[in-house]
Amino acid sequence: MIRIISIEFLLMFVVGAVTFRLVWAFTGKTLPCWISVLLLAALILLFVPGHIDESLIVEFGGKLPEKYPLTPLALNLLRCAGLLLGALLAAIVIRKRKKIGLEDQPPYDDFP
Repeated sequence: MIRIISIEFLLMFVVGAVTFRLVWAFTGKTLPCWISVLLLAALILLFVPGHIDESLIVEFGGKLPEKYPLTPLALNLLRCAGLLLGALLAAIVIRKRKKIGLEDQPPYDDFP
């Protein structure tokens, strides 16, 4: 059961980092990036059911997991925490890249 919960957390971690980086690529500002990640976290918290669909696990060849001790709210908060931590990692990477000077270079500088 811990594996399923960790997969949920890691998936949301990647989604948070990709969302932050994608909005950064379009805007170049951190405020819209954080707003989009927080809106996505709010949408997940409000509209994603707080349970893991066991029929999909069985359909794709997995064993039926044991019941997990997390409440639906705790599972959704874990997903949102993964999302925010992924965005935080992306923000740290962008800050370090700006400090080095890699974010200010135009893309494809050598392209004719």
